[in-house]
Parts: sequence; structure tokens; C-alpha cells
Amino acid sequence: MKQVIRLILFSSFLLPAALLAKPGAEAYVASYAGRADVPVPVSVVTPEIEAGHEGTEVRLTFVIEADGTPRDIYAPVDADRRLVRQLADAVAQWRFKPLTRDGEVVRARVTLPFRIGSPSGAAVAISG
Repeated sequence: MKQVIRLILFSSFLLPAALLAKPGAEAYVASYAGRADVPVPVSVVTPEIEAGHEGTEVRLTFVIEADGTPRDIYAPVDADRRLVRQLADAVAQWRFKPLTRDGEVVRARVTLPFRIGSPSGAAVAISG
């Protein structure tokens, strides 16, 4: 049976303490509530990661299309390809409220760091 490892999602700001009690994906989505300066995640899928990647950090870069879907997902060439595939498969299912500029919906390129947590869930948190 595949062992699932918890994923720590980073945001660019500190979260209120109340959000830390929510499961990772739910807290991550809630952390962007009310933001207008970035594409806002409205739903995320937590990836299933095989054991052996604890403590690994991978940065995925992708385009958020005007319809809120992520496309053209990639990582640096030195990243573990299987891990990148597992992360990219999940991110491809995410949905975003697209970024708007001057009232127009625009595509946006984002880079998102992921840090893989331990299988026990210890130290799983959303960090600023």
C-alpha cells in the first residue's frame, strides 16, 4: 500500500491562528480570502506523495488561465521527476479565481513552493 505524505503549502503572508486549526488544503484556500493582487485558489487537491521525499522542497511554475485553470506546469530540471509528476497531477486539478487588471481577467504565471512533510503529519503547517 502506498504511504501518503502530508504536504505543506506556503503562502506569502502569516496566517491568523484560527486558520492553523483547519486541514492544510482548506487553510491554504482560506488564507487567500479577499486577496486581489494574486490569483486566488478556490479549490485545491492535496497530492499523494510516495514515501522518501520528506523535507524536500520543489517549486512548480505554471500559468493560470483566464478561466482559472492551471496550465504549462513545470519545475526546475534538477527536481525529482516522479515527485514533480505527483505534484503537477494534483495542481492541474486546482482552480483559481483569476487575476484581474484594470477590470480585465488576465493570465498569470506563478511559482509556488511545496515542502513535503512527514508521513505522520508532524510539523505540517502553513508557513508565511
